[in-house]
Amino acid sequence: MSAEANLATLKGAYERWHSTRGGNVDEIMAMFDEDIEMHSALSADVPAAVAGVHLRRAEAADYFSGLLADWEMIHYTVDRFIVGADGREIVMVGSCAWRHKASGREIDMPKIDVHSFNEAGKVVRFQEVYDTLGFARALGIA
Repeated sequence: MSAEANLATLKGAYERWHSTRGGNVDEIMAMFDEDIEMHSALSADVPAAVAGVHLRRAEAADYFSGLLADWEMIHYTVDRFIVGADGREIVMVGSCAWRHKASGREIDMPKIDVHSFNEAGKVVRFQEVYDTLGFARALGIA
């Protein structure tokens, strides 16, 4: 797939992720290769479903299930996309806000997602970066 096609896929998915408040997980999962590697900014020892590395599509699905079970999205705003020189890596720069359902605590934070695509236009690696201390505080563990 071309860089333009990969970028168009991501733009649409992020728009719907925001507008549906996380209701388009099936669309996101369809973008992922079976052997996706999802790398969270949170280390695996943090007691959250989104922490650590999630390998393969089934574990990625668990990430999203845990995220949406524990958190309510307030907004997910994309500021820009940066396309790598070969078109296979696309970075999303934006911000998001979430409310922890159990505690009611909210976090509004900058967010960076790095998507690496294969030749078939599937995401094979996802790396996210965000305010892990703020996330831990919202969980009540910091």
